[in-house]
Amino acid sequence: MSNLINKDFTLISRDCIGGVIYHQLGLQFTSPTINLFFSLDDFNYFCRYLKKYIKAKLIEDKNENVEYPVGILKPKAILRKYKPVKVGFMHYDSFDFAKEKWDIRKRRINFKNIIVINSCCYSTETDTLNDAIIKSWNKIKYPKVILVNKPYRFNNEFVIKKPEECKEFAWLLYSRNKDDDSVRVFNDFDFINFINNKKM
Repeated sequence: MSNLINKDFTLISRDCIGGVIYHQLGLQFTSPTINLFFSLDDFNYFCRYLKKYIKAKLIEDKNENVEYPVGILKPKAILRKYKPVKVGFMHYDSFDFAKEKWDIRKRRINFKNIIVINSCCYSTETDTLNDAIIKSWNKIKYPKVILVNKPYRFNNEFVIKKPEECKEFAWLLYSRNKDDDSVRVFNDFDFINFINNKKM
């Protein structure tokens, strides 16, 4: 990964792709969005008002009937009412540990060098995609890309075709070479060039 020039960045990602990119680059996690996921709608809103949500206290949502901890971010508002945003910590054993990692990593954010990477490739999401989600994504001001399985109307979208042999749900993370993590499907997008130049 010697072609990486822009090394002091913060990658805000909706799912595990962000953490995998940091790992492939051999960089410290300078983002709290590691080993977790947001809904498409919540992620867009989180990115649009990033500083507000980063300042918000992360509290546990005990009402979710899932096998992993879930957190809620709800910024304090004076003039604008910010909606609660949920974070699913599917790779964490407890909410306390997830919150500890979230708080440590959010202090490393470089707000002068934010890059956003999103994905909309899973059938359970594309089936419910609507104009509001697309418009919300298009309002995000940071350098951004969204990986999609077919053309939509997103700004800054990059189409990646699902490999026919892959049956996995999270197929963007599927590796075409089990001995080389750098040939995962999402690597079809030149994210090093994107990070360096902040444009597709």
